[in-house]
Amino acid sequence: MKKAARKPGTDAPSSPQNQADNLVSVPKPQHPSYNSQVEKCFLIAKGHGFHDSAALTFKRSGSGLLDPGSYDEVFLASDLNIKGLAERSNRSGVGVPVVLWAKKGSAILEGQPGIPNAGMAFPATLVLNSRGGAPVLELHDTIKSDHAVVEGHRYALATDYSAPLAYCISKGQNRTLDLRALIHTGQSLVNVGLFQIQKYDPEKVPVIFVHGLLCRPEAWTAASNQLLSDPAIRKNYQFWFFRYPTGLPVWASAALLRGEMDRFQKQLDPQGRNPNMNRKILVGHSMGGLLSDLMVRKGGADLWSQFSDHPLEQLVVRPSLKKRMESLLNFEPRKDVARVIFVSTPHRGSPLALKHLAGFLASFIKLPYIPMDADKTAIHNALRSDRRRLFSSPANGISCLRAQSPILLSILKLPRSEKVPYHSIIGDQGKNNTPNSSDGIVPYWSSHIDGAVSEKIVPSGHGANENSEGIKEINRILVLAAQDAKE
Repeated sequence: MKKAARKPGTDAPSSPQNQADNLVSVPKPQHPSYNSQVEKCFLIAKGHGFHDSAALTFKRSGSGLLDPGSYDEVFLASDLNIKGLAERSNRSGVGVPVVLWAKKGSAILEGQPGIPNAGMAFPATLVLNSRGGAPVLELHDTIKSDHAVVEGHRYALATDYSAPLAYCISKGQNRTLDLRALIHTGQSLVNVGLFQIQKYDPEKVPVIFVHGLLCRPEAWTAASNQLLSDPAIRKNYQFWFFRYPTGLPVWASAALLRGEMDRFQKQLDPQGRNPNMNRKILVGHSMGGLLSDLMVRKGGADLWSQFSDHPLEQLVVRPSLKKRMESLLNFEPRKDVARVIFVSTPHRGSPLALKHLAGFLASFIKLPYIPMDADKTAIHNALRSDRRRLFSSPANGISCLRAQSPILLSILKLPRSEKVPYHSIIGDQGKNNTPNSSDGIVPYWSSHIDGAVSEKIVPSGHGANENSEGIKEINRILVLAAQDAKE
């Protein structure tokens, strides 16, 4: 769990007007006193509610500049104590790192399709310039650039990318596991969605992270934190996160993901003119990898015929159920996905899926869509006799994952887009015994998939998405994809 708490006694300066009277010069950026003077000016400006005064003004517009008055909270990144991250993604340089936070509903977030309930927090760096001898503050968006011109020269800015990430998470439920969403799937559908941690940038490619069984998007915190420390990642990518109730069967969750991707496309690029929106990269952990795989495969008759000898269109059930079944089963490879990264993905299931605690939890999962008796009979009769037992009780997220599950094997038999390269990241618990290895949950024989452009074995358990070596491999693949896109 990541914890972020503001240090006490840091919200307001003492005697801001007296401090302002003492501001008579702007030190050179390379002078040891420069950053302390910037921090002093920040406290003065905050004491004035970030309004301009006779002694101190803000440059509020211009390329890469932010207006602190547009946000609900503005504070020094150094005021935030962070626990739970292996490393803080920050660096020294010119200026003072600042966190800007906007609550959901703030005007600054208008038009964003995936605002979390906790709002959004952004990294920025405050610098001090002079204009006609008077001090002028500039707040630079360090997601756009980590360099700025200060007093006529270009400098590397001091940055902190962990602080806004941790602060926004601390305003939410701040946990990686979600047992409720596993069990009470119907009640959890209201929380389904793609969510952003940055405002949409048409100049950057979206990376969509899809969490696994029992998890939430916070499972990607370590990866986000480590990836954001790389300027090549910040320059080329923006991060989106898909949240879904993992008690649903994989094809139902995949349909929800398709719907959310369509929603974002319609809102952000309705004319389909932005090439970056057709270069999306999916990164799926565990069950999330199965959902990601379904984004680049073709369903329809190729899927239904593996379970039934009767055409789906001839199935006699309620029209509403028929429509739902068609939406789950009929899909094409998405043209807006350019690459997929599988992390600890059980392509052929897991021996643990129906054992011990997993089997116990599976028996409690409540699915939102239960066909009526007449519909159950019609579906049962349409299925081949050797497939009927798969659906004798509702197939849920855990039961779908059992080892050599016909449901998962049917996915592997579906046509996959030949235009989309894919990669595998697999844990071996540090035992160096591949191909006889396992990450403790998924054996190598299940996570390995033929045709992968690369396969990286990392010394981790099932949480390769939180392993430093696993994250480095994600980083490497993203940088490679950015280079390929420019060629």
